[in-house]
Amino acid sequence: MDEALARRVEDAVLRRLDGAPSALLTGDAPGDSLGYRFTGAPPYDAVVIGSLEPGELLHFSDSRVLAALLEGKPVFLWEPGLRHRAHAATANRPLWAKLQAAERGLKQLGVRFYGPSQGRRLVTAEQARDLLRQGRRPPEGAVLTPLARELLNGGGI
Repeated sequence: MDEALARRVEDAVLRRLDGAPSALLTGDAPGDSLGYRFTGAPPYDAVVIGSLEPGELLHFSDSRVLAALLEGKPVFLWEPGLRHRAHAATANRPLWAKLQAAERGLKQLGVRFYGPSQGRRLVTAEQARDLLRQGRRPPEGAVLTPLARELLNGGGI
């Protein structure tokens, strides 16, 4: 029996045994499964995108995700898996704008973003100036106001 067929049979048996809905997992496993049991093959009830590299986000074309959206299946994206966000303070502004536009595009297609909101704090321009004076970076996952981003990208104090 080939590997893909064995995996599909195993997934179907497990789904019947535990009653949990299944989700196709793309990318790395997220920190929260939303109650889905992850699978690598059809059939599945939803799709969970665990991570996306910047290039994947800019040129998103995962046919399995697009098919799920066409079929009306829920598609979720684990926000901490958006790798480019770690570079919010240092990213080239035009590239950052394109990545943000690509995120909005996925949301417009119906992809639901989720993830832990605790620990994400807003960094204002005043806080950015303080960080610069102290020689520190904003905390991981911080949300920067446009002026704070400009200041941290070398726009002056």
